[in-house]
Amino acid sequence: MLALWCGYGWGAGPWFLFFPLFWIAILVGVGLLFRRGRGHWHSNSGAAVLAERYARGEITEEEYRQRRTVLRDGPR
Repeated sequence: MLALWCGYGWGAGPWFLFFPLFWIAILVGVGLLFRRGRGHWHSNSGAAVLAERYARGEITEEEYRQRRTVLRDGPR
């Protein structure tokens, strides 16, 4: 009411809500980008791909164990 009495119109108007909502939208967007990016790194690891192939039946249990051992020990 003071802004109206002093001749400055109706105060802040829609800007009062715009800036907080703008920053909330920015923070949510950045959070979603990091969340999405983190999932891709874990799913592309060698162990994850190997486990997925074993789960689909593409390799046998013996092959799975041998390849998992190689992944854990590293190159010779």
